[in-house]
This record gives sequence, structure tokens and C-alpha cells, in this order.
Amino acid sequence: MQAIHPIKLLLWSLLVWVFFYIQLPVTYLYNGSIWFPLFTLILFVLSFCLGVISLKTSLVKPLKVTSNKKAKQIAYLFFFIGVIGILLKLYIGFFKSGIYTANDIFEQRLENMGKELTGGAVGAIASILYPFSFLALLVTIYNYKIFNKTHLFLIVSFGLYPIIETFFMGGRTTIALLGTTVVFVSYASFFKNASFKILKFKILKLTLAILPKFLFKKKVIVPLTIASVLFVSYSITVLDTRLTRFNYGDRVFEVWEQKDYQWVKFDKDFKEALYSAPPNEKSRMLGLFSLKHYFAHGVFEYVRLVNDLEKTTGYHYGQYEFNVFFKFFRVFGAPLKSFNELNDIVKRKAVYQTFFGPFYIDFGLFGIVLLFFWGRFSKRIYTHAKRGHTHYIIFYGYLSTIIITSIYLNFLMGSSSYYLFAFFISLLVFKYWPNNLTFIAKHKL
Repeated sequence: MQAIHPIKLLLWSLLVWVFFYIQLPVTYLYNGSIWFPLFTLILFVLSFCLGVISLKTSLVKPLKVTSNKKAKQIAYLFFFIGVIGILLKLYIGFFKSGIYTANDIFEQRLENMGKELTGGAVGAIASILYPFSFLALLVTIYNYKIFNKTHLFLIVSFGLYPIIETFFMGGRTTIALLGTTVVFVSYASFFKNASFKILKFKILKLTLAILPKFLFKKKVIVPLTIASVLFVSYSITVLDTRLTRFNYGDRVFEVWEQKDYQWVKFDKDFKEALYSAPPNEKSRMLGLFSLKHYFAHGVFEYVRLVNDLEKTTGYHYGQYEFNVFFKFFRVFGAPLKSFNELNDIVKRKAVYQTFFGPFYIDFGLFGIVLLFFWGRFSKRIYTHAKRGHTHYIIFYGYLSTIIITSIYLNFLMGSSSYYLFAFFISLLVFKYWPNNLTFIAKHKL
């Protein structure tokens, strides 16, 4: 099975960051020196790579092959669990948080963002259950040949619920996370279920990826191009809605250049071009800038973060990075800090500080040790995925998304952590579920 090596994914992440950064018409500003933050960032990256290299493939024990019967049964189990979670989320959205019945969803979303536990215990349970619908989708994508069309339709329909919900709410992050994970699992599925010629992408004799040649045919490129254009258009619409809501108007540069906002210095030529552009062109220019900034700002936010924090030995030791799990215990009365309380030490809110920023907040320089073991863990999942095990393939699809975005985003924080929990549970289910379990209906005579 084809899977991309973790270090190659990290290299892709760097290349994507450079690609977007060199296009931006801004200079990023910060206090203090850039060298210590960059030094810690390089140490984090090297520690992860060393962890990956340190685990030899031969030391990862082989696993039993999962039967088609077992894969189908677990997919149906995940589907059933996920549907329960979706129904609970719909109940909360209509009757608790009011997000689905609000006249202005964006306004209601802003209001709810300032609150925690809006759904109470039911919301916490729903958040844990509904990601399983997406796992059922991934299992089905990889093993699509063993499912009939009706089951495929149902699993795909409910499996796409998180993406549909995010679109409905005017978000982008979850769409990117789950969409990219689907791409990685589909990539593995192609190599399992079809025969085709391949095309290798190399830099200095290093193969970064292997892709099927048919992906470059017109019938594939056209739909992919349309999908990309639609996502960019959607992103522009999202930004336009937000700019309208906050009534920035022609003050957008003044606002974005502020120290407590993006803290950048726009190029004079870009400003002049924007001021002279018609309204639709202005929206397009700002939308594209925002999308590029989304990819590029994380490294500079990491620099600002490290320079702002007084301690280099960490603060919360895991509670910041994995706050959603601690939030679950707060629902039942555990005396733990809310995320707003944890976030008090961070001067710049609601920004990404690369994948490594939250590790620095939690553990400081001790995060170097954790990232070494994160590298070993990623290599173990990668090795099992390469051997074709369904549960590790879908998990590595998720990990691949986290790694390939690590230079600019952190997909472990927030609601995406619920997916991490679901993937861990899936490993246990696949491990202990019998390979040839048969259900026999008994009839009384």
C-alpha cells in the first residue's frame, strides 16, 4: 500500500508554506529576536524526524490480516455510533445552542464561541460519538468493493455530515482537515483496488510522492480544478461576510496592520491596487490574501508566542493542547480550568502558531522529548499502514493531514481532537473484534 513517509510529509509542509509565503504582499512584524524561537522550532522538527528515524521497520511486529467480513461489521458499527452522535448534535443545534434556528448563523456562532459546554453532557457525548460516522466513511472508501450501493450511499451521506455542518456554519478548518484525510485514504484505496501506471515527483533524487498517471487526465483534472475554484470562492465569501459583519470597509488595512490583529505591513503597491479596484475585485484580492495568510502566518505567530512567554519550561503540561478531553471531565464537575483561563498567558488569541506552538505552551523546551516520541508513534502507524491494515490506513490518513499541515496549522487542537480519540478507539475495536464473527438468529418452533 502506498503511504507517504512522515518526514516527506513534513518536507511537503515546508514547501507549501514557502509557496504561499513568497506570494504575500506583506512583511510580518514581531518584538524581540527571531533566532531563539526559530532555534526551538528547528529543534522540535529535528526531534520529530529523529523519532521517526529511530524506529526501525523490522521492529514493528506484523499484525493479522483483517477479513472483509470484519471490516464490514466494524464499518457498520462505526456508522451506527456516528448516527447517534449526529442526531444528538442536531438536537443540540435546534433546541440547546440554537445555532440551527438562528436568523444569523454567523452571529450565533460568534456568541457560542465565547462560551463553553453549550450543549452540556449531551453535547459532550455527541462530540465524542459523531466522528465515528467519518471513520465509517474512511473504512468504506478503502474497502469500497465489499459494500453494496445502498450501504455506500448511506455511509457516505452521514460520513460527510461534519463537512456539511462546517460549510453550513461558515467555517473552513474542518473542511480542510477532513477533506485532506479523505484524499490520503483515497490515495491508499487507489493503490489497493486498481492497477495503473504511476508518476513520481522528485526533488534532488528524493521521491516526495507517487501518484497514478490517470490523475493528470482531463476527466480528472477538470473536476479537481472546479472543486479547488469552488473552495477558494467559498473562502472569499466567508471572508467577505466577516469583513461586512465587523464593518471594516476601507479601514481593512488599518485594522489588519494593528499589533493586536495580523500585525503586518502591507506593500504599497498592493494597497494602491486594492483601493483602485472595483468591489468584486477587492473581495477577490482580500480573499486570496486571507487564504495565503492562513497558510503563512503560523511561523511568525510561533516567533511572537515564544518571545511573549516568560517561561521556557511550559505551563499546562497537556491541558492546553488537549483541552477538549479535559472539558469532557469538567462537564461532570471536575475542578479544571476552562480554555479561556488556560489561554490567559497567550497574548495573541485565535491564531495558529504552527503545530508546535501549543506544545511549547504546554511543555516549553521539554516538548522536544515529546515530539521525539510523536515521531516514533507516527512511524509505527505509517509502517502498519504500508502493510495494508485498514485501521492503520485510516488513522495514518488523519496523521498525514496533521503532519503535512504542521508548519502552518495545528489540527490536533479543538474539535479535531475528538477525531483523534475516535481513531484510538478504532485501533482497539479492530484489535479485539473477531475476524470471522457470525451472527445467528434463533427462531422458536
